[in-house]
Amino acid sequence: MTVDTHKQSGQAIKGVFSTESVTVVGFGATKRRVKQTVYVYVEESPTGDIVCQPLSQQYVPLGRKRVIDRETLFKSFIPAPDIYLEHMLPALASLEKTVDQAEKLRDDGALFSAEFEFKNALRLDEHHVRASFGLGLTYLDRGEKEGALLVFRRISRLSGATAPEHKHLFNEFGIKLRKAGMLKQAMLHYCKALRLSRDDQNLYYNLARTLYEMGRLRAARRMLDQALKRQRDFPEARLFADHIREKALETIAVTGLELSSFETAAAKRGEG
Repeated sequence: MTVDTHKQSGQAIKGVFSTESVTVVGFGATKRRVKQTVYVYVEESPTGDIVCQPLSQQYVPLGRKRVIDRETLFKSFIPAPDIYLEHMLPALASLEKTVDQAEKLRDDGALFSAEFEFKNALRLDEHHVRASFGLGLTYLDRGEKEGALLVFRRISRLSGATAPEHKHLFNEFGIKLRKAGMLKQAMLHYCKALRLSRDDQNLYYNLARTLYEMGRLRAARRMLDQALKRQRDFPEARLFADHIREKALETIAVTGLELSSFETAAAKRGEG
């Protein structure tokens, strides 16, 4: 753990600190004050903010983050490097190992075992982004749309899900949602992924496919234009755009034929 009170080393603060919390328990004559040691994970952001987050009983950072100043940190908290090295780091390593194992099981088609491992990971950290996506993908692989919808709602509330490194998870989930016929949810996932990476031509292409299946041909064409703007040599997007153009021309031709037939029938009836 790095604890640099005067910033002499140039390293940011990062590690576990402890503080004492006083809780009142009991009633009446049995009422008493109990001191409890509380551990928090503290990390200094690039902007200099001191962000602290409580540790769970399993020594995983969990719960609401709050920003404190440097003076408060060193006045109210005590460094706990033993907790950081002997408990928190091993707990995080075990958590990531569980998620890795769950993803391998899903890739191998062992979907019920994968679900079990993803849930084990989420019991340790209910806000774990990869585990949440993995569980949702597992439900979609099994055709369980209701379970996937529940996970979709959970992911939409995860603040950590909006980190740029999770763009590919939104994309993969979007593909699975589209193939499962959950087009609105797929569209929302692609839109979130594009907010993380506006220059990814593949995201625009995948969103175009979803919009096309929703019957929104004009919007799909706009997304393909955006994809081709970012990668001119994108044959799939070019072919798809040509297909949409042909389909639009066919629709115009059919509409014109129907209108002509209507006008002919109206003329025979003496209308118009």
